[in-house]
Amino acid sequence: MSLWIAQIFSQFGDRVVFVIFVAVLTANQSVKIGGFHVAAAELTSWLYVAFTIPAIVFSPIAGVYVDRLSNRLVMVVSNMVRALGVCLVATPYVKVSPTAAFSLAFLISVGSQFFAPAESASIPRLVKKDHLYAANSLFFTTMMIALGFGFAIGEPIISRTGIGKAPFAVGAAFVVAALFCTQITDNTPSKDKGKDEAWWEELRVGMAYIVNNPPVYKAILKITVLFSTVITLNIIAVALTQQVLDLDTVKFGYIVAAAGVGMGSGNFLVSHYFNRVPPTLLAYRGFVLLGFFMSLLGSLGFMQDYLFPAIGMGGVHFHGYLIVVPLIIAMMIGVSCSFVAVPTQSLLQAAVPAELRGKVFGAQNTAMSAASTIPVVLAGVSADYLPGGVSTTLLIIGLPTLIVGAIHLQKTKAELSAGQAPV
Repeated sequence: MSLWIAQIFSQFGDRVVFVIFVAVLTANQSVKIGGFHVAAAELTSWLYVAFTIPAIVFSPIAGVYVDRLSNRLVMVVSNMVRALGVCLVATPYVKVSPTAAFSLAFLISVGSQFFAPAESASIPRLVKKDHLYAANSLFFTTMMIALGFGFAIGEPIISRTGIGKAPFAVGAAFVVAALFCTQITDNTPSKDKGKDEAWWEELRVGMAYIVNNPPVYKAILKITVLFSTVITLNIIAVALTQQVLDLDTVKFGYIVAAAGVGMGSGNFLVSHYFNRVPPTLLAYRGFVLLGFFMSLLGSLGFMQDYLFPAIGMGGVHFHGYLIVVPLIIAMMIGVSCSFVAVPTQSLLQAAVPAELRGKVFGAQNTAMSAASTIPVVLAGVSADYLPGGVSTTLLIIGLPTLIVGAIHLQKTKAELSAGQAPV
């Protein structure tokens, strides 16, 4: 319970930190960096880069030290470093210097990279093997809720406390997370562990383990693809609200909330009713459902533009009472995500030896962070270049997911029928 509460404060804090940096950097519509005027939108893009690079570069290294050190100590220090870093945002120099703000964002992100692998490595130690489904259901529900709603709470915090005090409010959240981390049962790393071995050699061992173990490699790949898809849905929810639902863009939270409800419901179903289904079989069923509902959501725009006028229903949009249609589909997308995430992460945690968990989950965090850059590109392309906009983007993602998922599902069924262990 202490680890879960720490996760809540830590992950929501991470999202609000980004909002605070955006508010600080965009306080002026245009600032100078190196003598050049930089607009607010470009500043936000560079901020995203400042937060993403450490996630890609430092997560594997963080995983090495998670295996060497006390997991509890790593999580406590990670939260305290972020608490100190976000409080520094309130200093006058950071407020007037974009370079200082980017540098501080980079350092805060470096501190963040140590929390996730330490947390993931702690779950299989703290939870019995037959309770991993339930634990990971809670883990992923919290992560996705933070992903969907974490950014939304940033603005109320800033409006209530002011930009000068908001960093201290978020810093307090990280301190609370650190306090709860001190309450968890710790691992007992060997005193000689890593003493005579360079960190890059340990990193090589961890990467070799992943490459030479198809179940582990494919589990990380599945989680990465799923994470990229969820990020995409969060990004294009704004355009979907405007183009398909014909609502104000500020109401994009309806779609995100529906997907979040679906994910929470799906996590409950998986942990209570599908926990005896082979994890690989359940995951590929989830991908098939995910592809189907993503494609169905993408087809709604074409329905109202072409099908409805052809049958004398021109001008009908999926808002008013018809908004229930895209909301139900979004909810089913959330359920589908749970069918992939929970069994796959549980399988990964059960399969990886304790002494390699930090390295493996560090590599997983790197893959997920790198994959999160793909939706940014897709969202821009769908808005500016593709006919059909967001609807086309959803079909481009959904149809291949459906087809590839169906192929692997049939292959997995055949392997199970033949008595083979599917991967």
